[in-house]
Amino acid sequence: EYKLKYMLDFETKGSLLNIQQFSDPFNYTINIRKDDELKPCKVDLVETFNYLIGLWVDKIDNIEDFKVITGKLRTGEKTLVIWRNTKEKSNKDLDKFFDKLRIKIKDSEYDFIYVNGDNNLENKRLDEDKWKVKLIEEEFMKKMFETEGV
Repeated sequence: EYKLKYMLDFETKGSLLNIQQFSDPFNYTINIRKDDELKPCKVDLVETFNYLIGLWVDKIDNIEDFKVITGKLRTGEKTLVIWRNTKEKSNKDLDKFFDKLRIKIKDSEYDFIYVNGDNNLENKRLDEDKWKVKLIEEEFMKKMFETEGV
């Protein structure tokens, strides 16, 4: 147990998860050593993230080049997850998309909205909105590497 924790914390933390590659989450790769050779291997960040946060997925949609996942966390909170390629979809694009989406999500009253990349969705909250915005990258790192309480 100690050796595994040491290897994850010390030897792979910087290379196992490259947060800069989250800008294009649909083409994320990590290098896997096979037969003494490093080979890139594609990783499904969306599915991995759903698993890490304990999301029971209700629906996955691809809308205007945004991947939108709805579901509930194991603790019961209604959750919305929005993924985008931040090189192609700016914060302005995200704002416009969210404004259109707001009509559909109004009845759902989400507890959490996760989104990748810097954004200003928290500033779009209305007084009656109960949701809190969380950055996918921060939550990913926390769930992958923080072991407190485990």
